[in-house]
Amino acid sequence: MRLPATILWLMLWSVCVAQDCLGPPPRKQTEILTGSWSEQGYREGTKATYKCRPGYRTYGAITMECRSGEWVSLNPSKICQKKPCGHPGDTPFGSFELAEGNKFEYGARVVYTCNEGYKMIGDTDFRECDADGWTNDIPLCDVVKCLPVEEPHNGRVISSAYEQNQEYTYGQVVRFECKAGFKLDGPAEIHCSGNGLWSSDKPNCVAISCSLPQIPNGEPTSPKASYRDNERLQYRCLPGYSYSGRAETVCTHSGWTPPPSCQGKCIFNYLENGHRPRYEQNYLQGESVSVHCYPGFTLQKKQTSMTCMENGWRPPPKCIPVETCLKSKVKIENGFIAESESTYLLNQKVKYMCKQDYVTEDGHTSGSITCLQNGWSAQHGQLTQMH
Repeated sequence: MRLPATILWLMLWSVCVAQDCLGPPPRKQTEILTGSWSEQGYREGTKATYKCRPGYRTYGAITMECRSGEWVSLNPSKICQKKPCGHPGDTPFGSFELAEGNKFEYGARVVYTCNEGYKMIGDTDFRECDADGWTNDIPLCDVVKCLPVEEPHNGRVISSAYEQNQEYTYGQVVRFECKAGFKLDGPAEIHCSGNGLWSSDKPNCVAISCSLPQIPNGEPTSPKASYRDNERLQYRCLPGYSYSGRAETVCTHSGWTPPPSCQGKCIFNYLENGHRPRYEQNYLQGESVSVHCYPGFTLQKKQTSMTCMENGWRPPPKCIPVETCLKSKVKIENGFIAESESTYLLNQKVKYMCKQDYVTEDGHTSGSITCLQNGWSAQHGQLTQMH
């Protein structure tokens, strides 16, 4: 069947005719559509051009075209990207970090901080990357300063850089000293802290005085309530105690010097079961003396010296028998101990010999035994005759 020519033409037109785009081109987040787009429809082939929003940039034109009823990008790779701002700039005695964004580009924000001992000049501590570059000037850091220090009454400042009414910078140290007859009440030095305050208040200089000291095992010869700088105090020790050096002390800025002290006294003139000194000797508390016991004797815990304590010698001057084993207690059938000593110390080994033609159970002609707390070690086995 043949179709009429009019119907065939209409069918071909419906397939090949251009399709308009309904509505204007789409709006984009980083791009601005140029021109006027107030119509409801746009014909096939209509082109729309975009420009980048402030803070963004691209190279070349961004164009869309109406094709088959849809807006199609002619250069999909061309997009608007954030403008870079470059390095924001370092500040002396400070640093910065990115607070917003991860690159130095449009929308980024950097915040500056000062090193310890420095403070920021002004209230603005940030820079932002906007369409025209970095906002604000680079923040500056200035060293922290502390107020001038006044000399204490009856004292002075000994800092080499000291000038009256002078400010000090972070980390600087001021030292103080007092006139003769006075001492510091407070720190000997203070430093300018990072918060602009001194580490402590300045000290005072107070008159040096010493109260009557308590002297264990002693007493002052002419006591009074208090003493002035460099004034001397004499004292005596109770019977059985003695002072070291001189029986006087001096009032100084640090107190009584040397501290008055009466120490226990020990007399060394006898050593039971040991060698006594040729003449009587006196020792003060804390002093030690070496002693020598007779053979077979020792001090307690096998010590070789005595120390003078507040209540006498430790250990006491008495040598006690050493734990020993007697040679006479050894019974060796068909053998003998060749050594000449009659006593042996704890843990000491002694060698014994077999008589001619005899050996130990393991076939040797000699052996050894040890002196233990409960006597000789396992009494050796029987010596047997060789065949």
